[in-house]
Amino acid sequence: MFEAQVSVPFRFSHSLKGLGKEFEEVHDHTWDVTVRLLTAALDQRGVSVDFTKLKENLIKLLEPFQGKLLNDCEAFSNIQPTAEHIAIWVVGKLEKTYPGLIRAVTVGTGEEWARFILEGS
Repeated sequence: MFEAQVSVPFRFSHSLKGLGKEFEEVHDHTWDVTVRLLTAALDQRGVSVDFTKLKENLIKLLEPFQGKLLNDCEAFSNIQPTAEHIAIWVVGKLEKTYPGLIRAVTVGTGEEWARFILEGS
């Protein structure tokens, strides 16, 4: 088995209800979104994952939300834009391109982060 991952910086703002006044006020973040894939074999080129393509796909996915207030974005209109929900959302979008390969998505900084680990990983 091979594990491969890429990270992309994600700059946004959000407001979180029910976590105290500090979090209810709109505040900014620059977090890393890290996608980890698990593959069983190498392809004909001898690689498990095309890092460049994976990173391009992640950048393209996050680009419309860069610098935005996530609470105002349709993707997060019915859920709080927490690190956990962002990770679940990323998995839901990238699963179509990498079916059965996503092992986990981590959202946050080196010191503070949330990781969504797919069952069976």
